[in-house]
Amino acid sequence: MTNWIRIYAPSAFTLGNLYLGMLSIYLSQTGDWRLASFVVIVGMFLDGVDGRLARLLDVTSSFGKELDALADVVTFGVAPVALMFSLLPGSVLAHIAGTAFIFAGAIRLARFNSQTVVRLGHFTGMPVTAGGGIAATAALYHQVLPPFFLPAVFLGLAVLMVSRIPYPDFKTVSLPRSAGLFTAFVVATVLLLWFARQFVFIPLVLYALMGFGWHGMLWRRLPRAWRVKYDDRKTAALRMRAARKGKRKG
Repeated sequence: MTNWIRIYAPSAFTLGNLYLGMLSIYLSQTGDWRLASFVVIVGMFLDGVDGRLARLLDVTSSFGKELDALADVVTFGVAPVALMFSLLPGSVLAHIAGTAFIFAGAIRLARFNSQTVVRLGHFTGMPVTAGGGIAATAALYHQVLPPFFLPAVFLGLAVLMVSRIPYPDFKTVSLPRSAGLFTAFVVATVLLLWFARQFVFIPLVLYALMGFGWHGMLWRRLPRAWRVKYDDRKTAALRMRAARKGKRKG
């Protein structure tokens, strides 16, 4: 792979995520709220790819981290709030909930980028990506639920984002190493998200509930051999990541 492509490929996905955030805001203003919600969901996928791609290509950097945070504020902070405002125009409760949501998302990202002690395998507080995804997909159900439903969801997500509740980061999940397989993976995932967009809300809510102990309850019910194998693979992946960082510093 050409060196400059290797270096800038993860940032291209980050900028794609940023563009989708801008596009979602535009679609909300034009009244196409279903497509605006779907665009945020695709942004979640791109946000999950850029970091893994950077680690796969061994090109992680503080620049990429900061760029990713700026893109996340737009796509998973501003865009979902713009979507709620388009659905609940003039609602004071929506304005308060939207403001709290954006503030919490910005604080969550600033805390993540500045923290010096990291709990391996976990985030502290719900990631803003998940918060924005839940908020955007919850909008798909606003017509069959009471008007206060969306603002209540946004307020609840704001609390979870600034909380100290640990959430699994799934960073050990790897991407296909072949360029062809990687391209097929991206296309197939986007198509799957399009056809299953009404159901993405369910796994996202289950992820949110992990912070209330559901993760531990399910984990304890898995066979011990599975848990040991998962822990061993996670430890090996984290050691490899630390070794790569040490090699770059050396």
